[in-house]
Amino acid sequence: MARHIRVGGPVAVQILVDEQGKVVSAQAVSGHPLLLSAAKEAALRARFTPTMLSGQAVKVQGVITYNFVMQ
Repeated sequence: MARHIRVGGPVAVQILVDEQGKVVSAQAVSGHPLLLSAAKEAALRARFTPTMLSGQAVKVQGVITYNFVMQ
């Protein structure tokens, strides 16, 4: 639907990444309502290099911003 009406723009997603680098939690926090679900799904599919602290992998949280562009 978002494509049909040509909605675009940034969507910020708050994420929690586990010790293996997998996104285990994602919550869209800002952006167009029609894009929130797609951004959350994209964030849950993202993978990261594990974050190390004193030689131990740790959970981290952060924000990913997806910029939807309609062409």
